[in-house]
Amino acid sequence: MSRHPLTQEKFVKLNGSQAQTASYRVALVRWSRDGSGIGDAIFHALRQLGHEPFYFSLHTKVTVPVDVVFLFGPFGHFLPALGDLRAAFHDQQPTVVFWNTEGLPDLRLPWPVMASLSATRSWLSRLRAAYAIQPHTDSLLSKFDTYMIRFRHLGDFRYAYQQGWIDVFADISAVYTGMFRSKGIPALVAPFGGSQEWYADLNLTRDIDVLWMGKRATNRRSALIDQVRNQLLRHGVNMYVVDNEERPFVFDEERTHLLNRTKITLNLLRTWYDENSLRICLAAANRSLVISEPLLSHVPPYQSGRHYVTSPVAKLADTILYYLEHEQERQQIAEQGHQLVTSQLTMENSVRTIMAEVCRKRDTGYGIRDTGNRKRV
Repeated sequence: MSRHPLTQEKFVKLNGSQAQTASYRVALVRWSRDGSGIGDAIFHALRQLGHEPFYFSLHTKVTVPVDVVFLFGPFGHFLPALGDLRAAFHDQQPTVVFWNTEGLPDLRLPWPVMASLSATRSWLSRLRAAYAIQPHTDSLLSKFDTYMIRFRHLGDFRYAYQQGWIDVFADISAVYTGMFRSKGIPALVAPFGGSQEWYADLNLTRDIDVLWMGKRATNRRSALIDQVRNQLLRHGVNMYVVDNEERPFVFDEERTHLLNRTKITLNLLRTWYDENSLRICLAAANRSLVISEPLLSHVPPYQSGRHYVTSPVAKLADTILYYLEHEQERQQIAEQGHQLVTSQLTMENSVRTIMAEVCRKRDTGYGIRDTGNRKRV
């Protein structure tokens, strides 16, 4: 990880001016699968910034005035609905925001291969939407739904940009943002940050030594969870596993309560390049020390050894044992992580970055009017 924190000043230089004076009515998408509470955190940040957010569901008609349509995720098929939204809101000319909070395909793939596969996967999804009223065709195409989802997301983003359906595009990852920019999509860096919806100081006894929280998801991560757990057990340390198999997932106040009881939260990746800073953000906000395998610099403000701890996979158990034994060091890093995600790297600052770009584009007349064909990317 970078040893140079990405300060608010550096964010300004990277993303442009942060000035914002206008207040907007913002239609914020409500996903049925947003279990992490990302939507509520965005809603809270918008209100803190002086906007008037309200929720809406895709495929439903919005009958009130709208200045900004704010989408994030995606946690489902958004592309067909996005085209419908642009048509439905045409008379109001809202600015459409998409904040990508999901991962992308394997970064080792050459761009021509990644672009071709993502375009094909997106086309199959659009084909399914077009034939949805024909049961036999829809049944055949639906078999692809659980495959190559990250390729579909990338293909959908590129298609929507080419159609002029997205006015402001942001990504939680500096790595992914760099890729989008290099391919002609002017993306903003807007990482996950702390939200008052996600943490509280409950003054609980930290009686859980080590926590794993989240899906096992891949064979790699599942094997690593079991490996670290077994290594810790040999030293008499139990790992509390919340993977929706051994224990059900926890959300909202229950999650905050659990993290307030936790000394160390383990962070493992689905695959080598993954971005999963939400787990770091949630744990750090609640003063639980995050110990992780090495990460790409998706969120440069996080400094290993200052805000969290990284360790090679083979030494994760030993590193956990060290910080369980050295309480003062553990608490110091946990406190520094807490300060970062509650005062600098916050959801409010990331939403401010996005809305500043909305304001700039609306002031210059850019938005739904810019619907000409864009260069293919």
